[in-house]
Amino acid sequence: MSQILEVQNLRAKSREGKYLSPAVNFELLAGEVLFLRGENGAGKSTLLKTLLGLHKYYEGKFHFLIPESDIQYLPQLGNLHFHLPLTLKDMLSSSADVPASLIKGIDLDKKWNTASGGERQKILLAATLGKKPRLLVLDEPFNHVDKESIQVLEDALGQFLKDHPESSLVLVSHRAFIQDWAKVRFLEIR
Repeated sequence: MSQILEVQNLRAKSREGKYLSPAVNFELLAGEVLFLRGENGAGKSTLLKTLLGLHKYYEGKFHFLIPESDIQYLPQLGNLHFHLPLTLKDMLSSSADVPASLIKGIDLDKKWNTASGGERQKILLAATLGKKPRLLVLDEPFNHVDKESIQVLEDALGQFLKDHPESSLVLVSHRAFIQDWAKVRFLEIR
């Protein structure tokens, strides 16, 4: 299996130099799922943002062995009350091959502002998976969704990984998986 990412002693810091996460070491191979676990405030999201170049202060090293264009990031679905004058269909790329299981039963003409958290997350994940990334980085994708939507999201991720064995997933979540994915590794962030 080919390596996608190598991380050595990576530790996120604040602008003032205060450590925001512990030092982590890992490698990610094609086809693997890396599940980052830890308490709120442990630095999981900050580590993801550091890897993606969204947080600039850190020590240590990391190196992607795939082009940046092969990486897709879906951040936490935070503020559910912001105004976005679009429909759910507008959020999907017209050329993207979106997983039908994620959009099944969703009124794509519904306004973003009136959609539920589960509908929004399904649409965002469908748009992301439609780009067929080699590395998919998900930060708390199961927040603001009901139990049924969690199952749909997990099933879609599992099917994507099965259909694209060269792709990998880095996932931050506070919940255990319902699915039994074969190539899952866990990294505790404390």
